[in-house]
Amino acid sequence: MKICGVGQATPLTPLSYQQISKHLVTDRHKLFLAIAWYTGERPEAILSIDVKHIYENVERREPRDTVLYPSSNRKDKCTREVPTNWALKLMLSAYKPPASGFLFPSLCQSGQHLSRQAIDRAFRRALKKACLENKGFSLYSARRGFITRLNEQGYDIKVIQKLTGHKSIGSLIRYIDVTDEQLKGAIANF
Repeated sequence: MKICGVGQATPLTPLSYQQISKHLVTDRHKLFLAIAWYTGERPEAILSIDVKHIYENVERREPRDTVLYPSSNRKDKCTREVPTNWALKLMLSAYKPPASGFLFPSLCQSGQHLSRQAIDRAFRRALKKACLENKGFSLYSARRGFITRLNEQGYDIKVIQKLTGHKSIGSLIRYIDVTDEQLKGAIANF
């Protein structure tokens, strides 16, 4: 758990995701969190996503069957496609995206995307309203929650690796959270 800004982010759970999302004020902030929750991508790649990488037809608000993260937007410089979850498709269909360019354009700087600091401030305000501050949540909590959920649901580590784009299983495993209950259950069932 992250304490005083040190350590790994606490993974989001379905309940904490709902609590935080409920307290985000704007649709763009809610959509950002939903994309993070349903694709497990890093915040920077989500902020720099282009509407054409998430919508098949922007004017008709038709989401793609996969969310495309081009290599230019990703830390590892490898293109990644993630199947679009049905709940995310509903949110994308309801959202009013810009006609072109960044899905989350900056409100202050023309031609730029929403800054990480801006989305982080909105996230922190939602945490406070949800009474979840000082619990170790950060913008990376959705990524850790995505990976942890897939692991808990029993998906093979290679499937999870393909979905997340991790090159090494060692890097991927650091994102998987293990609870005290899981440890106790493992020993009890030994």
